[in-house]
Amino acid sequence: MDYPGRYDRNRRSGRDFSRVDVSNLFGESPDVLGIKTALEKRALDRNNINPYFTRVVRDAGKFKEWSPEKRLANAITVAAYLVAQGLKTNQVRKILEMARTTELKIKRGDGDIKDDIVKMRYLLAYTVGKASGQSRYPLEAFHNVLDPMLEVLMREPTNENFGKFYDFLQAVVAYHRFFGGRE
Repeated sequence: MDYPGRYDRNRRSGRDFSRVDVSNLFGESPDVLGIKTALEKRALDRNNINPYFTRVVRDAGKFKEWSPEKRLANAITVAAYLVAQGLKTNQVRKILEMARTTELKIKRGDGDIKDDIVKMRYLLAYTVGKASGQSRYPLEAFHNVLDPMLEVLMREPTNENFGKFYDFLQAVVAYHRFFGGRE
């Protein structure tokens, strides 16, 4: 499949270290297939995606205000960045399981979710803290996005707010997998 972005060839080595014009990939309506192709061809790395990822991190505390389209676009950006960083799904499995459990608790009408949110927040911090070496960087990136959201949820632990957080988290995991993220 030929990618529609702009590529450059590294002439010194003769190898094709294609770099893509990321401005065509990210934004309000991300080019999901273009991102996937660029990641597969290693034409995207975390440095290319970082400006877009940084915007999501800066805006994460306002996630309640995101439209469904913006939530999806931001999740796609985060997922691409995490794939470029080398995040493995099993590194955040406990957080995902806790979020699923909390979602089920809400559906059953089983009361207050604030304790669950608090636990997710410190478990996420613990996961980052115990990581070492290269595996720490993608976890820190994941923490940088989720922690401001969890902080808001601690102050306003409504079912609606948690639903928006959970939708975002599910979209990040889904696109992480779609983009080639490993288990």
